[in-house]
Amino acid sequence: MNRLWPAVVLLALASLAAARPPGSAERGQAQQCASELGGRWVGLHKSQTLHLEFYGDTMLVVNDQYPLSYRATSDSLVATGDTTVAGRYWFAHCRLLLESADGSVITMSSQGVLARPLTGRWVGGLGTPDEAEAELRLAPSGTARWHRLPSGPWTEGEWERQTRIITFTWAGSDTIPWVGHYDVEGNVILFERTVPDSRATMFQRVFR
Repeated sequence: MNRLWPAVVLLALASLAAARPPGSAERGQAQQCASELGGRWVGLHKSQTLHLEFYGDTMLVVNDQYPLSYRATSDSLVATGDTTVAGRYWFAHCRLLLESADGSVITMSSQGVLARPLTGRWVGGLGTPDEAEAELRLAPSGTARWHRLPSGPWTEGEWERQTRIITFTWAGSDTIPWVGHYDVEGNVILFERTVPDSRATMFQRVFR
């Protein structure tokens, strides 16, 4: 009985390995951790959520009105604008560690593009025959406003998001709801229509 025990164990392990789903052995190794500044990062600083976004040469602190002017080396970051960021950074265990000027370290996790907040400024055509363009602003409070460019009056309203579908309701008896589809990869909102007699159109996120 004792002589057979190692053989029984080996057979059992072989059976378990054969029963594992294909690719499960490589799943952990296939996961890649970010090692450079890019995409979206979220962390907690002074009991408030901090979101940083990096797109090419643009850096944005979510809910700031304007993007930051920034300069980054392999281990330091200096950015100025509505928010000032200055300090060292490094990567460890799939986290971005950002050391602030006061010596505290902010631990930030990478976040997928679908979780990107929609607040801020958007610009696009209204889809009208005169090819008018409009500016759309979304606030974190759930309020929204839009106006024709360059200097049309503002229309106030509210917005609600359900994953990729964003619904806007506007004040005024002559307005219609806007129902938009958020294109994650393009970072644009596609509307079937915006005002009466308009056609499908698109608004793009802008940072300046």
